[in-house]
Amino acid sequence: MKFAENSNQSAEYLRQAIPLMVKYNIPPNPLNYALWYTYVSNKLPSLNTQMDQTLETYGTCPTLLGEQMFREHVISDEVAESEQAQNQLIALTQNLQEHAHTAAEHTTSFGVILEDSLAELSEPVNNGAELESIITRLAENTASISQTTNNFQEKIAAAQAEIASLKEELQRTRQDARVDALTGLFNRRVFDAELEQIAGSKSHKVTTLVMIDIDHFKQFNDNYGHLMGDKVLQYFGKVLKETCKEPALPVRYGGEEFAVLMIGQSAKEAAELAEGLRSKIQAIRIKQKKSGKVISSITASFGISQRTENESAEQTIERADKALYRAKENGRNRVEIAD
Repeated sequence: MKFAENSNQSAEYLRQAIPLMVKYNIPPNPLNYALWYTYVSNKLPSLNTQMDQTLETYGTCPTLLGEQMFREHVISDEVAESEQAQNQLIALTQNLQEHAHTAAEHTTSFGVILEDSLAELSEPVNNGAELESIITRLAENTASISQTTNNFQEKIAAAQAEIASLKEELQRTRQDARVDALTGLFNRRVFDAELEQIAGSKSHKVTTLVMIDIDHFKQFNDNYGHLMGDKVLQYFGKVLKETCKEPALPVRYGGEEFAVLMIGQSAKEAAELAEGLRSKIQAIRIKQKKSGKVISSITASFGISQRTENESAEQTIERADKALYRAKENGRNRVEIAD
C-alpha cells in the first residue's frame, strides 16, 4: 500500500492511532504503528472490518493477528513481490547449478582431448627442430590448460556447495521461528506474549487457559525410544490443531506440555473441549515398525483456569498449573478446573 498524505494529515492520523493503541494494549512497534495508521485512515474497509471483529472478540488485537492483517492488507503487494523475487532466485540458482555441472563436464572432456593430442604429437615423426619446438610448446600449453581445468572444476564444486547452502538458507528463512518444528504448533513465546497482551487489555474478555501434560512421557521415552516419543508429540499436535479452532490458540508449551488459550470460552466450555481431547488422546494407537507391537498406553492430564478480572497472566497460569497438578495427584488422565 502506498501512502500519499501530507505531513499535517499524517500527524493527525498518528494522533488518532496512538490513543487507540494505548486503549487496546497494542505493543508500540513500527508494524503496529503502520497497521493502526492505516486503520484510522479508513482507506482499507476490509482491514477495518477485520480489525473491528478482532477487537470485539479479543478486546485487543493479538500480535499474531496483527501481523497477519499487516501482511494481508498493508503490505500485500510488497509480500507478493518479495515471494516472487525469492522464487526467481531459487530458480536462478538451480539453473546456475545445472550449467556449472555441464561446464565441468565440458572442461574435463577438453582436457582429455588435449592430453590425447599431446600423446600423438609426442610420438617421433621426424627429427626436425621445428616439429620439436611445436611439440614442446604444445606440451607446455596442454599442461597449463590441464591445470586451469582442474582449478575451474574446484571453483565450480565450491560454487555448487555455496548454491546448495543458499537454497537451504532461503528455505529456512521461510520458516517461522515462533513455530515448534516438531508439532507445527506455535511455541511458548507466542503463548506468553498473547496472554500478556490480552490480560493487559482494559476490555475484559472471558479468557480461559487449558494446560495439558502427557502422562508418564519420560517413562514412555525410556521404554520405546525418543523416535516413538516424537511420533506421539506430532500426533498430539495434529489433534490439537484439528480440535482447537480460532480464536483458540493451541501451543507446545515445552517438552510434553501443551496449552490452549481460549478467548470467549468459559471454564465449563473449556472442560468440554478438554474432555474431547482426553478421549482422542486415550484412543491413540501407534504401531512399532520392527516388532509390530501396538502401543495403547498414552493418556494426558488437563488443568483449567478461567481468568478473573484484574488477574495477571502469571496468576492465571499458576492456577491452571495447580489444577493440572491436582489432576495428576488424582490419578491422571482426567480434567480438573481451578478453584
